[in-house]
Amino acid sequence: MSAAACDTVRCPPGDIATGLRTGDLLLIRGPGWLGRAIRLGAWRRFRDEFPRYGYWSHAALVVNDKGHLLEVHARGVALCGIEKYRDTDFCHVRLSLSEAARREAAAYASGFLGQRYDLWGFVLLGFSVTFGDLFRVPDTGKPGCVSLIVRALERAGLSFERAAPDMMPADLAKQFGVSV
Repeated sequence: MSAAACDTVRCPPGDIATGLRTGDLLLIRGPGWLGRAIRLGAWRRFRDEFPRYGYWSHAALVVNDKGHLLEVHARGVALCGIEKYRDTDFCHVRLSLSEAARREAAAYASGFLGQRYDLWGFVLLGFSVTFGDLFRVPDTGKPGCVSLIVRALERAGLSFERAAPDMMPADLAKQFGVSV
């Protein structure tokens, strides 16, 4: 299946999502220079569509119904609670997946807990996007912010236009129709 039907709930700073289910995802507007750099890459890739999808610069996967998120950041793959994003603008993407598919995605992603971030893949993705996606980022199998989520959702039966290492938060926004 190329895209799961989904429902989205925008949560501006100060709000917090409820009804999180295993296998859902969050698209997050990350602050700071890194968030701006990722949005700049999205602008380079999407140009005319940037205002619709390029708002987001980070993503996390819901790995249980208690609101625990799995995310990949500079220190590696870790769990956090939804409360971490209370003061951040994010969108809860509620995917229409079977319970088995949700468990499969969460189990796959959770297998990467503690692994190091794919810094080299991030650098190569930056170069690729800068030069107009002239080359594909090699798949090292290491986790990146979006690549791990894409691989987990592929295990749940979804398919994507781009390979996991070539994906950015804006690609997920486009895939699931999350526009601002």
